[in-house]
Amino acid sequence: MKATPLLVCVLVLLASRTARALDLAEIQVYQSEVNRPGQFGLEVHTNHTIRGQKQVEYEGHIPPHGVTRLTLEPALGVTEWLELGLYFQALHAPDAGFQWAGAKVRAKLVVPSRLMGRFMLGLNVEVGRIPHNVEVDGWANELRPIFGYKDGWFLASFNPIIGYAFTGDERMKPHFEPALKGWINTQRGFALGVEYYAGLGLFSRGFAPLREQEHLALVAFDLTEPAGRDDDGDWELNVAFGHGFGPATAQDWLLKTIVGKAF
Repeated sequence: MKATPLLVCVLVLLASRTARALDLAEIQVYQSEVNRPGQFGLEVHTNHTIRGQKQVEYEGHIPPHGVTRLTLEPALGVTEWLELGLYFQALHAPDAGFQWAGAKVRAKLVVPSRLMGRFMLGLNVEVGRIPHNVEVDGWANELRPIFGYKDGWFLASFNPIIGYAFTGDERMKPHFEPALKGWINTQRGFALGVEYYAGLGLFSRGFAPLREQEHLALVAFDLTEPAGRDDDGDWELNVAFGHGFGPATAQDWLLKTIVGKAF
């Protein structure tokens, strides 16, 4: 029996929803550092999809091609193991101009470094409301475990992210979105490394087929302190440039930055 064009279109649309899209406003691998109790910090995240998906996935959707995203993240240290933060997100699209892109609240809980030494262990929890033109489900929520190792020469961090929605067709169905980062400290005030992000689909379905998964790899530059210095200073700078792989990945080429200051 031959499939009709309508049936083929329906199957394609259903397949496209099996893998939750990567969060383009927050392309970052978390580490276990938190602000000191009472210390305020501010980060500005930007990323620009130089080339990416152009087709509209649903009515009102803004595809990522040519879009620049801006996220303002204030954060406050509460205890040595807890930091609270907010995200205020906006975007600029070639055909839509500036648009509000949602807000989130987060709580970052970590095991203090005095107990872990060079190892990192923590959990970041986020709840957010995202406009329909950015995310079809409306709510952007995640649990982000933090595992890693860091010394004066090397860093390795792994975030096995579990994302889910409160509304929509896939509400309360967890998606797996792992993120990895590694760098080598040049001892000249900066580190060079790589970052990797993936959207592998629903746990309940045994993950999506490879053609429906998202994969993004970037080369990264980070400000660092030389070996023997325990603190990373009050300033943070991350610049990364990368490429998406696979037909389901919305970003073909991407440039992103994070600038932060602790006060």
